[in-house]
Amino acid sequence: MVKTMRKHPISVAIIGLIIGVASIIYIPIGKGNPLPMALLRIVLSAIMIGIMILMGAKKSLSNVKEGFSDTLRKNRYLLILALILGMLIFIPGILNYGFSTELLLKELSYFILCITIGLFEESLFRGVVFQGILRKTGNTYKGIWVAIIISSIIFGAVHVYTYIVGESYDLTGIIESIGKTLQTGAIGVLLAAVYLKTKNLWATALVHTLNDFFLMQAIMFTNNTLGNYVTGGTDGVRTIIIYVVQVLLYVPALVKAIKIIKEVEVPEYGVFEEE
Repeated sequence: MVKTMRKHPISVAIIGLIIGVASIIYIPIGKGNPLPMALLRIVLSAIMIGIMILMGAKKSLSNVKEGFSDTLRKNRYLLILALILGMLIFIPGILNYGFSTELLLKELSYFILCITIGLFEESLFRGVVFQGILRKTGNTYKGIWVAIIISSIIFGAVHVYTYIVGESYDLTGIIESIGKTLQTGAIGVLLAAVYLKTKNLWATALVHTLNDFFLMQAIMFTNNTLGNYVTGGTDGVRTIIIYVVQVLLYVPALVKAIKIIKEVEVPEYGVFEEE
């Protein structure tokens, strides 16, 4: 079984993606409730990490310290930008509503959720999907970019799956979906590039956790629903503008990713070892 999996990494990546996405869509556990949602993602993280181990990533997963600080440093623009955007919501929210025990518990529950989201999404999109594609395409720089771009587009598109699988579509919603896919995909490009360089999934998951938690402050102080990235109508136009601005803000992250990949030596097949 293990030999078969390692001979067909893209098939394994597709299966992992189906398991992960289908579980989020079809398992009705804690929709909108942070802690039950976190529980599901813990289970899914264990599955994805198990797949990575079977594919030969055990050695890289055991390297907790190696590349940890380098991962944080290379992602510092991402974290600083997310912190600033989060504070633009958090500070006015505190001034308007005050700080309470209820808010503290809400922040804590969402932070726990973000930890599980970070670990699950990194083990799936960077650990299984990106590495699975890279195992076949990593013999050239072009192939490395193919793996990064495909996995990042999938990563971005999954965030608007509720609209993609919906029954009705409108121009505003379609543009919103493209905007969110590009915005999230840009984050995925940098995370993939840094992970390829440092081989530290745990540090990458921490970056993802902090990025999500900072940006999730918008949910704390607004009526936004968790995971509702496409609104439509007048609100949709406003959301489109926000996504356009965010995509522009992430251009430096893309530039950083390009510089990182130039430092990588080819062939580069990622963390999966051969049987």
